[in-house]
Amino acid sequence: MTLGKRISAISSEGNNVPHYLRIPAQLVAHTLYYFTKPGDLILDPMAGGGVVPDVCLLFERKCQSFDLALRDNRPEIQRYYWDPQNWTWPVTKKPDLIFFDPPYFSKKERDYEKKTNAESSSISSYTKEEYESFLEGFFLLSHRKSKAITRMALLNADWRDFESTPASKENPDNSITIFDYHRVLSKTGWEVTHRIECPLSSERLSGNQVQKMQDKRILGTVGRTLLIAKRS
Repeated sequence: MTLGKRISAISSEGNNVPHYLRIPAQLVAHTLYYFTKPGDLILDPMAGGGVVPDVCLLFERKCQSFDLALRDNRPEIQRYYWDPQNWTWPVTKKPDLIFFDPPYFSKKERDYEKKTNAESSSISSYTKEEYESFLEGFFLLSHRKSKAITRMALLNADWRDFESTPASKENPDNSITIFDYHRVLSKTGWEVTHRIECPLSSERLSGNQVQKMQDKRILGTVGRTLLIAKRS
């Protein structure tokens, strides 16, 4: 099987995983190819469906991955709660790259509630102030616990107050955008070196959905952004 087919197979295996946990294997593969080398240690702090450790195995990278919930047949994903009230570092060695794909701000609060309990709430349930505070704490901790050459690869998308809201009436106080991620990274000692746009499939929105959004002057999100940062 060619490398491309093996990567596609990893993406296909994720079809049984809820879509909000999936990231394209090709995106992870390109990140590893350009910013790491065989034998490097990758940290996946919020593993979701397990795409990052799968691609690391394929690309001969080591990986330590963590998530709120354990999954059948995924013993390599360790259960761990990043507690903003008591920051600790579960990684045994300093990583060469951190692939950070945090839950969208408020977007999937109900979905992530299924993985949480009273002692380990999802960051999707946080207020904007709490969400940014969590990011700041995680980035500061990562900065202290990583190498001088460690890279941060942050994948996310603008989460604006756009659901059922015309673009001209959006409330920026209810939004987290790539500008916010960039600002918090810079504030915590990370220098963004690359901004890579990652378009989403147009199939996620039907023609009727697009038409209804246009009629109501609602602007949706059609892509994600990968920020690459180094320690400054």
